[in-house]
Amino acid sequence: MKTLVLVFALLSFQITVAQSAEISGKYDKIGKFDKGMAIVHKGGLVGAINSDGKEVIKPEYERLSGFGPDGLSYSYKNGMVGLITKEGKVLVDNQYEYIGHFKDGYATIRKNGLTGIIDKTGKIVVDIKYDKLKCEAGGVFKATNADGTEVLVKKNE
Repeated sequence: MKTLVLVFALLSFQITVAQSAEISGKYDKIGKFDKGMAIVHKGGLVGAINSDGKEVIKPEYERLSGFGPDGLSYSYKNGMVGLITKEGKVLVDNQYEYIGHFKDGYATIRKNGLTGIIDKTGKIVVDIKYDKLKCEAGGVFKATNADGTEVLVKKNE
């Protein structure tokens, strides 16, 4: 009877082991999963995988932020920031010195020391030509020019 139980236990263990399989590529480090995504590290660069182990963002960035509730991550490459979706679509190329947090669907961007505004599709809605910009209610933005004067600006249509 003991032999039968031992054989059954060994067969069960072999079946369990035989059914497991690696579902992702090999990485130097896999971070914690958050919102179905994990940051992966390989060769000093980072990317991201989904909970199925599928690599959705190749490890080619210096840094990736966590994904927000909108499914966007701030990506950093060559010292510049861009935006990428959790599906791996580059929304904004890594061309800006700064991208702020989105407020009411808009974020400030900075390039060559000047500021503009983008929307969540990555479209520039206020040209990059102001010293400072602040989102006001109703899609109006308060801009400060280099000479210190202020103007109200409506978004590009």
